[in-house]
Amino acid sequence: MDTKKLDKWADLLLDTGKRNSLINFKDTRASTVEVLLPSAETLFEKVDGSAAFEVYDPKIIEDDDDLNEDDIAEQLQLEVPENSKESDGRDAYLAQYSGKIKRQNQVLLYNAAGNPLTAIKNINKKAREFIEETGVNVAYMAFGFIHWKESDSSNYIFRAPILLVPIQLEQASAVDPYFIKSTEDDVIVNPTFAYKMDAEYGVKLPDYSDEGLSVYLEKVKRLVAKLQWAVSSECKIGIFSFLKINMYRDLKDNAAAILANQNVRKLLGEPVNLQGADAEIGAAASVSNPLIELHSVVDADSSQIEAIEMAKSGKSFVLQGPPGTGKSQTITNIIAECLGDGKKVLFVSEKLAALSVVYDKLKQAGLSEFCLELHSHKANKKDVITDICHTLRADKSAVSSKADSEIALKEKAQQQLDAYAVELHKPHPIIEKSLYQLYEAYAALRSTPEVEWNVPQLTAKGESYLTEAAALLEQYVDYIPTIGYDYRKNPWYGYINQDTSYQAKSSVKNSIATGIQFLQSLIPLIQEISDRYGINCTTIEDARTWKGFFSTAAISQIITPSLLNKEHFEAVNSALTKLSAQSAEILSSRSVLGSTFDDDLYKLNGAQYHKQLTKQFTSAFARLFNSEYKKIIADLRLCKKDGKKLSYNEATAATERLSYYQQKMQEYCEAEEPIRDFLGAAYKGVETDWNYAAEQMGALQALFSAGVSFGLLEEYSDFVTERTAFADYAQRLDAVFAICDNDVFEYISNCFDRSLLDIGIVNCSLLLARFTDCSDSMDKLDNWCHFRTLLSKLDDVQTVSYINSAISRNIEPKFIVDAFKKQFYYQWIDSILSGTPVLSGFNRISQDNTIRTFSEKDTEQFEINKAKIRAELSSKRPSLELIAPGSALAILLREGEKKRKQKSIRSLLSETGELIQRIKPCFLMSPLSVSTFLAPDAVHFDVVVFDEASQIFPQDAIGAIYRAQQLIVVGDSKQMPPSNFFNATIEAEDTDEESGDVTDFESILDLCSTSMQQLRLRWHYRSRYEQLITFSNKNFYDSDLVTFPSAKADTSGIGVDYYHVDGVFDRKSHSNRKEAEFIVDLIYQNIERYPDRSLGVVAFSVAQQDLIDKLLSKRRQNTPEKEWFFKNDAKEPFFIKNLETVQGDERDTIIFSIAYGADAQGRLLHNFGPLNRVGGERRLNVAVTRAKCNVQLVSSMHYTDIDLKRTSSEGAKLLREYLDFAENGNIALERAVSINSFEQFDSDFELEVCEFLRTNGFSVDTQVGCSGFRIDLGLKIPDSSDYVLAIECDGATYHSSRNARDRDRLRQEILERMGWKFYRIWSTDWFRNRSVEQSRLLEAATDAIQHPTQVLAKPEKTPSTETFEKFEEVAEEKPFEFSPYKAADIQSLCQQYLPHDFKGMVKAVLEVEAPLSEELFLRRIVWLFGREKVTKVVWQDYEQKMYGCQRCGIIRRNGFLYLENGQEIQFRGPGDIERDIKQIAPEELAAGMLEILKQNVTADKNGLYRSLVSQCGINRVGKTINEILDSALRLLEDTIDIDGDQLSLR
Repeated sequence: MDTKKLDKWADLLLDTGKRNSLINFKDTRASTVEVLLPSAETLFEKVDGSAAFEVYDPKIIEDDDDLNEDDIAEQLQLEVPENSKESDGRDAYLAQYSGKIKRQNQVLLYNAAGNPLTAIKNINKKAREFIEETGVNVAYMAFGFIHWKESDSSNYIFRAPILLVPIQLEQASAVDPYFIKSTEDDVIVNPTFAYKMDAEYGVKLPDYSDEGLSVYLEKVKRLVAKLQWAVSSECKIGIFSFLKINMYRDLKDNAAAILANQNVRKLLGEPVNLQGADAEIGAAASVSNPLIELHSVVDADSSQIEAIEMAKSGKSFVLQGPPGTGKSQTITNIIAECLGDGKKVLFVSEKLAALSVVYDKLKQAGLSEFCLELHSHKANKKDVITDICHTLRADKSAVSSKADSEIALKEKAQQQLDAYAVELHKPHPIIEKSLYQLYEAYAALRSTPEVEWNVPQLTAKGESYLTEAAALLEQYVDYIPTIGYDYRKNPWYGYINQDTSYQAKSSVKNSIATGIQFLQSLIPLIQEISDRYGINCTTIEDARTWKGFFSTAAISQIITPSLLNKEHFEAVNSALTKLSAQSAEILSSRSVLGSTFDDDLYKLNGAQYHKQLTKQFTSAFARLFNSEYKKIIADLRLCKKDGKKLSYNEATAATERLSYYQQKMQEYCEAEEPIRDFLGAAYKGVETDWNYAAEQMGALQALFSAGVSFGLLEEYSDFVTERTAFADYAQRLDAVFAICDNDVFEYISNCFDRSLLDIGIVNCSLLLARFTDCSDSMDKLDNWCHFRTLLSKLDDVQTVSYINSAISRNIEPKFIVDAFKKQFYYQWIDSILSGTPVLSGFNRISQDNTIRTFSEKDTEQFEINKAKIRAELSSKRPSLELIAPGSALAILLREGEKKRKQKSIRSLLSETGELIQRIKPCFLMSPLSVSTFLAPDAVHFDVVVFDEASQIFPQDAIGAIYRAQQLIVVGDSKQMPPSNFFNATIEAEDTDEESGDVTDFESILDLCSTSMQQLRLRWHYRSRYEQLITFSNKNFYDSDLVTFPSAKADTSGIGVDYYHVDGVFDRKSHSNRKEAEFIVDLIYQNIERYPDRSLGVVAFSVAQQDLIDKLLSKRRQNTPEKEWFFKNDAKEPFFIKNLETVQGDERDTIIFSIAYGADAQGRLLHNFGPLNRVGGERRLNVAVTRAKCNVQLVSSMHYTDIDLKRTSSEGAKLLREYLDFAENGNIALERAVSINSFEQFDSDFELEVCEFLRTNGFSVDTQVGCSGFRIDLGLKIPDSSDYVLAIECDGATYHSSRNARDRDRLRQEILERMGWKFYRIWSTDWFRNRSVEQSRLLEAATDAIQHPTQVLAKPEKTPSTETFEKFEEVAEEKPFEFSPYKAADIQSLCQQYLPHDFKGMVKAVLEVEAPLSEELFLRRIVWLFGREKVTKVVWQDYEQKMYGCQRCGIIRRNGFLYLENGQEIQFRGPGDIERDIKQIAPEELAAGMLEILKQNVTADKNGLYRSLVSQCGINRVGKTINEILDSALRLLEDTIDIDGDQLSLR
């Protein structure tokens, strides 16, 4: 692969130019001093890592207040010439002050251009900035200098320092002396000049080996003498930055490994192995429930969880983290997740502040003991080794058994909350709306009256039905003016003939006219009849009925007035039916008798005669001479028509029939008696004309069935006198009915729906009125027919009954449609609620309790996760019971015991890197320290995480990227790009075009963003007042950030404050003195007003920064009582920084100094320094987002002073907008953004709640906030702009949350931190228990106003207790030891298997002892062969018995017995049997080696062997044992790496 691109990156790291002080050292006023006392040799001997030297203050007064700032800037870089005058000045200075050095630890410093303390202060300031921004300590004492020339002919002599000793400068306060402290790091040979000498002159500077300064300098002197260079031994203090040479060497020396890394190849645009670049490296199965399954140790919102899941998957990606969105929090969770998954993590940040924040969070999580902090200046080797050994010896932990049950409670609560959210917002089939949408639709109709009406087949009717029905109802409402409010009162109601042709309408018109004429004649007549007889004759059918009655009654000989009584009629009618049947039988019997006998027969007593004949005269003898018998026969003979005598049998038959006839006649007379008087003359007993009687009675029956009441007619004694009147009425009625024949009646009847208008049964007066109305409304018939078509459609959609219900409740026409919709939605809501168990059982109390449980257990799980990770990681620490000589473990422990001359960090990591990663699986480093401390083959990582990546050059990042498989790049492309602010001048020659594309990218973040998947964090946490982030959110993040409004309105001291100063911008010094003075005053005002707030000052330029710093220093010297505020040991110490250096910092209050403004001539040049550059607006974004509580903008300009016509710079444009925003607040944003002046509601349900609160006298704002997140309703304190209560519904915002944490805990917690009280309205409860919920809401609102939350704008305190401890237990650790050898009970097994199954006995032994030495085994069973020793004969017999043993699952190999498919072989120590090393199988020895290696990670082969044989009780490793162990070691070639005698786990 072509390495040109990589070479170009490497070249960008190399700086061997003359402007590098490591190559060409120059004395300057501001950044160098010389140590005069003690001597360099003496001082060098005292530098041992613990020495501290007090800097003597010569009290030289430098009054430069009147100096032009430009002159000061020039003096700061003024080179001090080396000449005799300078030497004289040094000698005079030394003579003047040497006698004043009284204490042994005091040093006398010298600066030819002024007070050395001024230079020390500048060195300290610069060194501190370097540490904070790059993590590099650049303050060094330089001992010895090489005076060199570029060539023999050159006259110019350069100086290069030789030995460098890192130092730290400390000053307790502005009035205390400075102290110089040496660190415990090694003395460094100038690496940059050493590289230059080797590369350009072929001379290698020797390593320093503690030989002392003079001895080492003598070596160097001899070495450079051949180049005619000189060496001096003076000591200087200055700023030296050389660590990038290590990065350069890293890229050059390890090019092959770098170019093999898939992520590097992707960044270079080279082909990648898709199975490697974004493979799921050690990833667990996909996460189904992140809130339960992830190892998060601090809070994580949904956007952060997405990043954590991506990290867990093993994929490389870019995480964009806008200001205050919890980047460090997310990184902490990503690291914890990776550690929980057993991955090795490299966290890289150039800025110390960013690294410290993550480290502090890991520390709070109890994970710091698993982290190795190697950010350059903190990498003190003694402390590092002590820290590693401390962790190694720490107790292992275990997780409490109650942890799982706590998580189970959380999961159950989460499922309940999720189930409600899902059921509330999931669309339902048919209706195609969610329950909440139905609530909204119902709420939108809250002022519509109720109409009780059941929707038929509701669950089959959806939105399409509603749309159709509503449209039809709209049409119905439109018809009301012409049809009438109650369509049923329309004269044409019931008319069904849809034929609206002229002919049809003409027929209808004529028929109705005829009907009117008919009714006009009929009505007086039936009224007359009704009045005369007291009867009800009101309808046409009544008239027909009475016409029939009168016709019948006028001639009837059966019907009498008595029969008009229904009871009488029913009794008579029933009796007549029976009499008719009896009459038929009687007449039949009479006919039979009459054919033989005459009527005198009926005078005889038939029953008596028949009895005598059948009882008394049954025998012939009895009849022969009996006179009574003869008399009976004679009487019968007399009645017989032919006079002949009857035989006995004939007499018996005749008397029997006579007896039956006489009995039936008697029964008939008895039945006839009660009714005879009710019947007319036509009744003639058995001789009655029964058909006539039935006909008459049937006619009367029809009248009764028709419900006719006969009124006064029942009271008549008879109808004889009324028959004429009856006949007259019948005739008159016939005449009236002749007016309107049946065809007309049938036609009219068919025109109307008989169920609605049956002409025959309608009261004639009403019918006449109806016909009259119809006649008068013939012109509206067409309209009715069209309406009837609509009515038919309404009937098709089953809404006619609804219309009738609405009419019955007098619903105004304007509400008819909405009332229908309201009822429809109501019934759908009710149906869903009753049919969904989750919703039917829902109530506020249980829901609030579930939220409390979830919230408690959710935060509790962070502590459980901490305990789980700690337990998992601590379990991987090696045991100290089995230390192999020469192993990594032995080396590490030995280094920990040393008092001095410990190995360097790089050497230690090279030798014990894998072990250290097991102890400390997370390294926290800077890009520089990666290349400095990590040898390429010593330490490997699964994942590397970059923070503040927008400020890291690609070439700086490569050294870390290639050391890991997965790459996670965290930063913000809208913030600061990388800057050369801290780098030495880079002199790189342009190369060919092919490799030019790499350096086109500003940062590693930009480079990765073009080739890797990107995620973005969205929730903003930093700003306690939304105004602080609103400007950036709008202008840089498309208002995509989720920000949270504060309950407190914008006032002085919170949000953004604007201070105008009548300052003048000095174009020579690039500073504004009046503004700087104002800022110093403002700093002290903040100390007085907000002593608990952290404070920082951000200046537009370095010059303004330095001026503010200088003025503040003078003020501090005059106000020592305020020095407590400026201590550097605070969590967030005071700072003064410029735009280039402030990224990553945050403070409660930020004072922002613009400095730019009109000059002394009143001109404003639109040149705003870095802001005018391309991308300069990103610096503004950084600066204005550093504050958590308050930005105090100090400016000598108003926004109107910036004329956008004079500049095209985006930075200048945004500066103008920000000045406007600071001066005028949100009004300024509204100028740039279209704001809806009308109230906005997320839903009609919220509108209903809002109206309810306002009706009850509360002041409520809707949709409170400036970002995508809005509070549904904000309740204000009366007569104030401050809010007190956030009221949230469970609508769109609630539903949009991606998980229960966002939805039910985080948002509420954040708002409560912002000063809100929080109240949730559950729409389901509001719907079902409206009055109760309204009362609760009023109580909550009243309480909130009476007891508002008091919020202090100060940082949240970090929990001091490690709460994870309640889920953590000390793991029970047993000293590691190999299991002892257990022997089988051979005696018992022999009795069990022998003599028939020798191989079975052997297998049973192997099940206990495999693998087993055959030699040792035979010694133990030799007695079975009848011998005392193992002889050749014994072996032969044994071989014979073992023949075919493989069929029994026994394997013989190289003198050992194994079980086929046996258990994993483990090494066993001495136990029941002591074994010689030869009697231990190679596989068992290999298992022992592997176990020892696991405990030691790496080991020297000989040390490993000694450690193993010692377990067998052997003290010496001879040749034979070595060979046996070598053979065993070869079995591990696929498991371990063997590099000569060095062994390590693969």
